[in-house]
Amino acid sequence: MIKGKTGLSSETVRVRRKQFGDNILPEEKTVPAIRLFLRQFINPLVYILLLAGLVSLFLGKFMDFFLILAVVVVNAIMGFFQENKTQKTLAALKKLVKPMAQVLRDNEKKEIEAKELVPDDIVYLSTGDRIPADGKILESITLLVSEAILTGESEAIKKMEGDDVFMGTIVASGRAVMQVEKTGLSTKIGEIAKTIKVTEQPETTLQLRLKQITKTLIYVSVFLSILVFSFGIFSGHAFWEMLELSAILLVAVIPEALLIVITLILVLAMRESLKKKALIRKILAVETLGSVTTICTDKTGTLTEGKMRVVKTDFTDIHDSFLVMCLCNDMANTVEIAFWNYLNSQENFDPKKTFEERERIFEIPFGSEHKFMVTANTFPAESDNCLVVAKGAPEVILGISNLDEASRKYWMEKINDWATEGLKVLALAHKTIRKDAVREIKKNYLAGFEWLGLVGLWDPPRQEVRETLKIASCSGLKIKIVTGDFHQTALKVMDYLGIKIRPDQILVGDDLEKMQEDEMRKKVPEALLFARVTPEQKLRIIKVLQENGEIIAMTGDGVNDAPALKKSNIGIVVGDATEVAKETADLILLDNNFKTIVSAIESGRLVFENIKKIVLFILSNSFAEVVLILGALFLGWPFPLTVVQILWLHLLCDGPEDFILGFEPKEKETMLEGPKNIKESIIGRYGLAMIAVISILSGLMALGFFWFFGIYRQNLDLGRTVAFMALAFASVIYIFSFRTLRKPFWCYENFWSNKGLFAVVLFSLSLAIVITYFPPTQKILNLSPLGYNHWMLLLANALILTMIIELFKLLINIKRSKEI
Repeated sequence: MIKGKTGLSSETVRVRRKQFGDNILPEEKTVPAIRLFLRQFINPLVYILLLAGLVSLFLGKFMDFFLILAVVVVNAIMGFFQENKTQKTLAALKKLVKPMAQVLRDNEKKEIEAKELVPDDIVYLSTGDRIPADGKILESITLLVSEAILTGESEAIKKMEGDDVFMGTIVASGRAVMQVEKTGLSTKIGEIAKTIKVTEQPETTLQLRLKQITKTLIYVSVFLSILVFSFGIFSGHAFWEMLELSAILLVAVIPEALLIVITLILVLAMRESLKKKALIRKILAVETLGSVTTICTDKTGTLTEGKMRVVKTDFTDIHDSFLVMCLCNDMANTVEIAFWNYLNSQENFDPKKTFEERERIFEIPFGSEHKFMVTANTFPAESDNCLVVAKGAPEVILGISNLDEASRKYWMEKINDWATEGLKVLALAHKTIRKDAVREIKKNYLAGFEWLGLVGLWDPPRQEVRETLKIASCSGLKIKIVTGDFHQTALKVMDYLGIKIRPDQILVGDDLEKMQEDEMRKKVPEALLFARVTPEQKLRIIKVLQENGEIIAMTGDGVNDAPALKKSNIGIVVGDATEVAKETADLILLDNNFKTIVSAIESGRLVFENIKKIVLFILSNSFAEVVLILGALFLGWPFPLTVVQILWLHLLCDGPEDFILGFEPKEKETMLEGPKNIKESIIGRYGLAMIAVISILSGLMALGFFWFFGIYRQNLDLGRTVAFMALAFASVIYIFSFRTLRKPFWCYENFWSNKGLFAVVLFSLSLAIVITYFPPTQKILNLSPLGYNHWMLLLANALILTMIIELFKLLINIKRSKEI
């Protein structure tokens, strides 16, 4: 607590929140539903449809006109549904990342959401925190604040009592207590935020590649529509009739919903990952996860339970050691909490009372670069001297202690023995100095401490991680342990988890520091364990691995980890990481579990597979109508499809089937085949060939049916009905082939899993039957009733196309097996 301060009362906070509002900056607002719906009409394809509708009206084809309008509205509704779902899901995911703040209220320290802060709140700051509001420092201990977000200066600024601090800046090191003066838009950064627009979510690599595919398809479609129009005019058809037909055909061919569907699938994947305790913060990360080749993970909290407890001690003086464990403690991490719990269990020692009796007048906070923490505390009944206590890495505390060589050797052997048992080992030391000399203590000038002994802590490995590591290994994932602990400690834990690491696969921070870049490029890729590493060394490790072609997922939690998290392809933080680390990360582990990382990577691979299925399926029948109509025009036959029938095919084939494949579950080979190549083509040469063959064959077979029933048997309505149904019926059947690209669909282990697909297929088949026999739809679509033999013929046509797809899948898998 702060002398003379009790914090705001709950009633005062309630009144001030009404007065000042939430402590938040303006965010990009979601598009209102009505505007989102109207936006669906701002589309070149809608303009083309409306042009075709006007032509129909001009020609007196009122039914065509109303049907075209109906298609425009239905398309808008479908587009609205998909975009609205995407927008809502993304907004819900964003709300899960809530900045928190430690405050003093009603004379009690509490953790609240930063948006609840009001002027005059007392806020506690520590290393790695993002300052939640503008205010003034009341107390500070070696406080350095990075104000780069406001000034652009990378050098952290020292802040003292009475200095101003600003919202959004970062506590680079030290601790402080501040009093809030301004919140929300009244802050310095809030004033800036009023004048700028929130940056929109960048498109993913996948979306950019799909956009390029769509652009190419548009060019091809426009060319083919012009070709149809030219052939029609050359064949003697009326200008306006051909203009209407060509426009409708152009709209039917272009898969305008493809990008929206893929974005929806990516966002739904983010939601599914959340159910598995993995919060993916950026849509960009979803596709990258599937390409991860190497996981660089810390040991504590991900491979282990993250629940430290003191299991071994060896002290030269028990009471003095207890003092160090109590006073050199901020209760800021699992180690310090374990110390406190241990002290609470001891008789005749009250850590809370001891901590409050001895005022802290100076400190050097723990830092991963120097590996120790030092505090200077007053004596209860003495004014001239103070007690300086230190805890940290044993080799560091040994270096500042006044032990002789024999004693150092003795303790070093003990440290190694404990580390070999898998314990995290910390050393304690202290000394007494005059108060007026306390400011002379520097990180680089510490000596003369009295050695007090060792504390051994045990953090049990997670039971499920052993099996997860086996899965990761079989999945082609390389696992590298990057830890600040002794390498012996990490080795014991890895041995427990079933991972054997040879001596030549271990690199220690001191060795890395001395290495030149060439030597690092040689040794880092082969190493499995990096011990006693600093955040700067983590960054070097990641750079070397990426230069070696690896796609890296790396875990971290501190402010100093932020550069390495940002540099890695997927930055991963645990749920209790610093705010700065969380904002840099792509993935937040809500359960701090290594298994969750592998699960998220699995989701990334599955998403890529399902998107590939969707793209191949949507494009597989894209140009069948063009082939059918061009063939008829070339042969001088009547139109095999009416404008209304083409519109219906557009609705039927671009409906729910477009994204239902995105819900296919994983196959057993999803993880076994290894990481997805981040540059891998979505379609590939074989996929492109399959799209061309299926489109051409589907169109030619429909043309054959039209000839037999319409020309040869001189029943144009029946010929058009069979040709129309051949196109509508086939894709509903061969969609089953696209559920798996690895094996025949009848060997698919998840055959009955996607209930939505069966519902969609049943709906489409039922609709096909209904429109064929229901008199009003017969009249609108110019359809004739079909007999049993016609349906058998249509089924045979669909099965032939299905078998051709299966043949292409076989060729693709033969090629893949050769590459492996």
